[in-house]
Amino acid sequence: MKYSQSTELAIDSMFYMAAHPEATDFSVEQVAQAQHVSVSYLAKIFQQLVKAGLLRSHRGSKGGYSLGRAPAQITLRDIAVVFEGSSPLYECNANAKSCQLGPKCLILATFAEAEKKMHEVLEKVSLQAVVAHSAQQANWLTATPRREPPISVVASPAVIADGTSVLPVKE
Repeated sequence: MKYSQSTELAIDSMFYMAAHPEATDFSVEQVAQAQHVSVSYLAKIFQQLVKAGLLRSHRGSKGGYSLGRAPAQITLRDIAVVFEGSSPLYECNANAKSCQLGPKCLILATFAEAEKKMHEVLEKVSLQAVVAHSAQQANWLTATPRREPPISVVASPAVIADGTSVLPVKE
């Protein structure tokens, strides 16, 4: 099982914001630059986080994004559910195969229990806990956030320092 890249970028973006409480607003460009990812792709992720109430958007020349709640009130599960949904990870096709086990099925019960435990673990970890535990070792967080003018985007893959490409940038 693997979480989507959208989930990972959302968690990292919100971690970045929570790790810089001195900043009031963050531009998409600033957060994308810190993570070496596409501005347009991250903007779409931010829109979903705003809809979910996890980020707030502020219009105007001094606008940007901020956390929608205190870092202690946002859990990893809150963020993951926005992109992964809340549907069960395993859905039995009992009707198609005329299975009568229903709730007695060990396969269904095992996957349901695993999913429940995973949700419980993600629910226990807040952004505040992530910052307290990891911020000092996360090198990409060390640059002081500053508002910069928007970066112009070109229609080629974003390339990080080691030469690997990351998320194609759309025009």
